Amino acid sequence: MFQDQRKGWLIACIVLVVMLGVIPLQAQDDKPDFPALDDVIKDYEQVISTADNKESLFTVWVREKDDQVLAALPRGYDKKRFFIAMTVASGETYAGLQAGDMYVYWKRYDKRLALIEPNVLVRSTGDQESKDSVERLYTDRVILDVPIVAMKGSQPVIDMDALLIGQASKFFGSSVRISNTHLMSVKKAKAFPNNIELAFEVPTLGGRLQTLHYSISEIPKSTGYKPRQADTRVGYFTTYYNDFGKLDQDQTRIRYINRWMLEKADKSLNLSPPKEPIIFYIEHTTPIRYRRWIREGILYWNKAFEKVGISDAIEVYYQDSKSGAHMEKDPEDVRYNFVRWLSNNKGTAIGPSRVHPETGQILDADIILTDGWIRHFWTNFHEIMPEMMMDGMAPETLAWLAENPRWDPRVCFAPVAQRALIQEQLAQHKHDPYSGHPAARVNSELIGDDEFDGLSGRTSQLNGMCCLAQGMAMDVGMARMMHILSETDEEDKDDAAEDPNEATEDDDEAEVKESKPKKEPEPEIDGVPESFIGPLVAELVCHEVGHTLGLRHNFKASAAYSLDEINSDDFKGNKPLASSVMDYLPVNMPVEPNGTVGDYTMISVGPYDLWAIEYGYTDNERDLDKILARVAEPELNYGTDEDTYGPDPLVRRYDFSSNPQEYAQQQMDLVKYNRDRIIDKLIKDGDSWAKSRRYYDMTLSLQLRALSTMVNWLGGVHVYRDKKGDKDGRLPLEVVSAEKQRAALLFVMDNCFRDEAFGLTPELLKRMSVDKWWDDQSSVMTNPAYPIHDRVMQIQASALSAIMFPSTLRQIYDNEYITDVNEDTLTLPELLDTVTKEVWSELEQDPPQSYTARDPFISSLRRNLQQTHVELLIDLSQASIFRTAAYKPVGDLVKEQLRLIKANRVDRVLNAASNQLDPYSRAHLSDVSRLIDKTLNAQFVERQL
Repeated sequence: MFQDQRKGWLIACIVLVVMLGVIPLQAQDDKPDFPALDDVIKDYEQVISTADNKESLFTVWVREKDDQVLAALPRGYDKKRFFIAMTVASGETYAGLQAGDMYVYWKRYDKRLALIEPNVLVRSTGDQESKDSVERLYTDRVILDVPIVAMKGSQPVIDMDALLIGQASKFFGSSVRISNTHLMSVKKAKAFPNNIELAFEVPTLGGRLQTLHYSISEIPKSTGYKPRQADTRVGYFTTYYNDFGKLDQDQTRIRYINRWMLEKADKSLNLSPPKEPIIFYIEHTTPIRYRRWIREGILYWNKAFEKVGISDAIEVYYQDSKSGAHMEKDPEDVRYNFVRWLSNNKGTAIGPSRVHPETGQILDADIILTDGWIRHFWTNFHEIMPEMMMDGMAPETLAWLAENPRWDPRVCFAPVAQRALIQEQLAQHKHDPYSGHPAARVNSELIGDDEFDGLSGRTSQLNGMCCLAQGMAMDVGMARMMHILSETDEEDKDDAAEDPNEATEDDDEAEVKESKPKKEPEPEIDGVPESFIGPLVAELVCHEVGHTLGLRHNFKASAAYSLDEINSDDFKGNKPLASSVMDYLPVNMPVEPNGTVGDYTMISVGPYDLWAIEYGYTDNERDLDKILARVAEPELNYGTDEDTYGPDPLVRRYDFSSNPQEYAQQQMDLVKYNRDRIIDKLIKDGDSWAKSRRYYDMTLSLQLRALSTMVNWLGGVHVYRDKKGDKDGRLPLEVVSAEKQRAALLFVMDNCFRDEAFGLTPELLKRMSVDKWWDDQSSVMTNPAYPIHDRVMQIQASALSAIMFPSTLRQIYDNEYITDVNEDTLTLPELLDTVTKEVWSELEQDPPQSYTARDPFISSLRRNLQQTHVELLIDLSQASIFRTAAYKPVGDLVKEQLRLIKANRVDRVLNAASNQLDPYSRAHLSDVSRLIDKTLNAQFVERQL
């Protein structure tokens, strides 16, 4: 009872105290979840970036004293979708290149916000059960989360610098690693009705200051954009998703082409301006001397859009720092499309775009141009040579090279001191999928790192590293050489005219010659005639703009026309050189033309480009089937990146004309023309003789490009994308004619297996030195004496192995079966016999005289070639290559070739005329004989066991 009284008194006291206001009831429950907004933003200034003070998408505040940034999310943020576009704006070689993007939404979890990436890869348009299952299995992904620091009504306020800098790796990936977040400064803070722009300068690893730019915008749920289905007959980048509501396997993967939302302002007109044009701004860092050519290249595409009834679809404006025109616009802002110029001494051009991952609608594009390809042919010999020979190699070939690395161009062309390292690096990819083919190990995040990056591993494909500028660098280098020679020729003519001892005209003729006006020098840009470099810049820009319109490469376009057509009055200045600007076109530069010389390069878009734009941008969807049915027209042939390592020899980079062999011969004529003039014409008084080495290596690069192009014709199969029912539809596969394959083989042998093909003379070799500078390690490590035998053997070994790669021989063998028995075709025995006959041609008859070490029967270059041929045949004869049924007859025929070489050539000459041979030739042939014997005997013993 006492306890009950005590409890009652206690309750009464508490009630009395509460009534008197001494202790507030539920004091803990009245405490706010967040500090008051005014207290949080007390020392901050709100960012106002619009003249009418219109409310911005995010409300942004900045505290200048310590570079802190806060932002309030938009009203109704939880029902919106946002697009975050990232760019490294400064502090690296390719600053300004798009660094990625995210399609996200925000979700609140009590006092925290999660940034979430919605699942767009898997959907269902089937029955409700299918939709429910997909929704349960394929959920969204949390990228990161942040605390809410305050509330602005219903709008959470977050710490933006903590988000964007503190968690920068979540946005930029491993490519950006900040070393010290305390050393951060705000470079830009802008807020607009539909987006905000925030940029921070921070030190990254190594201390390099970099500016990280974020452009954050809203993507409305409905823009009126209608996705368009992709089709294999025309080349667009695509956005895809898997529809697991479909039960037909062919309908499960849905692909949309990537394109802009471009509509007529007045659909009743045949030709109407657009509702909203595609606008490009040429960045103020672009040299003035190139701006008009860049603008011209962009506007080439308006011709294509006129075909679908839209006039002035693309507009171009100059950003200019002197006048202030458009300087308020940031290239990183997703609202603006820029052409950016980087002075980084690199030879690159890239045209990426940002795409809505659910529809394929292009939202933003920024083209990067660099200056190195114009300045000079900068690529190191040891880098460009293997790239040329590796072009078009399929995974099957890479698998064989992994087992036989001595034939890998990347090893073969490397300096001796680096071969072990390179071989070790290549071995690391030996067991990768598809033998480490670059198309199978792309990085879906890094753009511009590899030519296949961006094509897979992403919901929306985009253009990765574009290599067109690298090829142009070689052409510009050759053009500089030709320009020097033309100037020298003009000087020689003037000197001859002024020399009285050379005068042959009578007085009247002399007076007429003197009265003839002197030819005015052609305007130049950076030491190159503007008539040459200007159109090249325009073509390069046009190519990259094509990527930003959604178009992929078309490496089959260069085969549309013959050289006679290209170099005719009908074409010059009127028609493009190829059917598409989306190819990698070398320049049209005949050495000694017999008449009209056509344009150097593309002067507009081609017929394929018009067709592709018509399919992608016509507003009449009922015409799509009719448009696609034209696929069999010769000017509309299409082959893209993944086709370059297929069997079609016309789908190659840097080949040209409908008869690439004719162009390859033209290139060899150019090579010889320049080589013959290196000493007397190209090297001027006061020049270093080291230039002669660089000039020679440039001609060697051009020679190898021609060889690489032609070797791909062996075992070739033309591939077409026609579908059943298309007008004049072709079969998908057509074996290349035996005549063309034989001509290609003859070209390679004539221009690679013979000593005279390399134009090396004692006079030239004595001058091919190296300038050594301690700040250039490659020069310090280079032998001043030119490595004659190594260099020639590198090229011959690469060409020889390319002719006889197991994959090439297998394709030739398969083609024999594909081809009708009554139809002529190149066979394996014919190929092997032809190569053997050329390589060992000296031994077709006995030595006609006695030879000495100074006058050998077989030259040193040919001895190396023959040794290489035997070693390649031995490697091909090994049982380890019998990976498929086609390799067994290859091995049998190769062993037979070894027997014939030994019996009918090597041993016959040694037995009949050994005393007439010089020491080099005798030792060489004896060694070859022993090597073949040892190989065949070892294989015989192995089979017996």
